Amino acid sequence: MSIMISMGVIILSSIVIYLAGEKFAESSSKIGDYFKLSRDVKGATLDAISSSLPELLVALYSVIFFKQFEVGIGTIAGSALFNLLVIPGICVFVAPVAFKVSKKVISRDALFYMISVFVLIILIFYFKKWGFFVAILLLLIYLIYVKELIKNTKTHQRNSSKKRIKINLPKEVFLFFILLIVTGIFTFLLTGSAINLANDLGISPIIIAFTVIAAATSIPDTVISVTNARKGNIADATSNVFGSNIFDILVGIGLPLLIYCSYKGSVLINFSNLEIVLGLLGSTILILSFFGESHTLNRKHATILLIMYVLFVLYTILLAIF
Repeated sequence: MSIMISMGVIILSSIVIYLAGEKFAESSSKIGDYFKLSRDVKGATLDAISSSLPELLVALYSVIFFKQFEVGIGTIAGSALFNLLVIPGICVFVAPVAFKVSKKVISRDALFYMISVFVLIILIFYFKKWGFFVAILLLLIYLIYVKELIKNTKTHQRNSSKKRIKINLPKEVFLFFILLIVTGIFTFLLTGSAINLANDLGISPIIIAFTVIAAATSIPDTVISVTNARKGNIADATSNVFGSNIFDILVGIGLPLLIYCSYKGSVLINFSNLEIVLGLLGSTILILSFFGESHTLNRKHATILLIMYVLFVLYTILLAIF
């Protein structure tokens, strides 16, 4: 009975997070146009941050309320893998134009994403205790990334001849905070139910975090990227993928860690499922090699990415069983 209740709460929470993600997509698009942001910057900032809120909240809840920081790391690693393999795979099939990525996205967003992944791997392999140094390092890298985005935005605004569109900015900001509260409540329920489900099944909560929670919290990322891809806004879709993963790794881990360290001290990291992080690294290298050929993903590439995700999830499930 406990398992059925946990699964029911997980499904309900996922549906609510999906609906909130749709509204986030609409709101971020309006706000981005209002401030005359370029497509790639909007995807890497407003889209990425708003769609990554569930992952950030899971990391906050896991360390503050559930005392299992590894669940947050597992969710972020799983979400990053989902974003990297599933979202571009789906976008290629729904986009009305060739899924070609600009050099700016590769040289800026993909570069910072690679840095984020390598930093995460080094921290997991070589540091068993994470404290203020780790938190500040992660947040500092993100601030450098934001600084680069601000520079690109100013250049775009100077060269843009578009007039600022009229929107009800207070209404959009109010809607943002309402969605934040709703997402916060149901992400808390999702996190608690997923941990309970893992305990009832007798498996590591990291496995549930990597599969169930990661897929559920990646729904807003998927909605935003697929919506942009259908409109032919490829820069939005791809920069959202990289921007979301950068935010997840650097802020999604750095901010909860900073908060925790401020009143509890260092966190002992016992991340035994290293194949999860290595899978993320391998997938990162694969998709960047695809983009490196012609900056374009085709349907063959997309199929490979989707199959890889399915195989990796199956491997993770078998790992939990045996």
